[in-house]
Amino acid sequence: MNRLCAFLLLIVLAVSLRAAEDPSSDKFESVKKRYASAKMIDLGVDIIVVSDVFDDVDTSQGRILITDDGRYFAGLENDIYLFDGRCIWEYSAENNQATKKCLKENQGFESRLIFVKNLDQHYATSVVKADSVYHLSRLDDSDDSLPDSLTVYLGRNGLSSVEYYDLNGDLNRVRVVYETVMDFISEEFFEINLPDSVEIISLP
Repeated sequence: MNRLCAFLLLIVLAVSLRAAEDPSSDKFESVKKRYASAKMIDLGVDIIVVSDVFDDVDTSQGRILITDDGRYFAGLENDIYLFDGRCIWEYSAENNQATKKCLKENQGFESRLIFVKNLDQHYATSVVKADSVYHLSRLDDSDDSLPDSLTVYLGRNGLSSVEYYDLNGDLNRVRVVYETVMDFISEEFFEINLPDSVEIISLP
């Protein structure tokens, strides 16, 4: 689960670097403020993972939605990852199986996805090329789910790609195909809806 969370965090971070409305200010700083006020973002993504160890390249496409209260939905190929505010679900179409881990009474879930609202507390940012390339270095090494660094590339119309090395040492390239920043939450995406034949395993 940590690897998924790290991936989603970076996607959210990538979205926060989209072109700002104020051309006189740095894109990074101005869009952080814009994103902080959004209720939900909707992303289409292409992901390429390059493994030198296995000499393999894995590609996938999908859709990710993240809310300002920490809930998320990720549909990657035929798999689903969902936090509905109470339970964390992971569904594999290939295995026709889902895992479910719910919060206990009075237990809170601090979604790491919200970190982007306080990005400067986690990463130091350096501008490689103004409004084009940014390099981020982690300030605190206590959270192993976050990569030590990442590089963000911006194109003429906004984000081009994000690159980082995951916990396995594999190079991840993430391209945002489309992005919608919303001032409301589409609640229907955060209700689990699985086929009746799916085996559901409840985790402690």
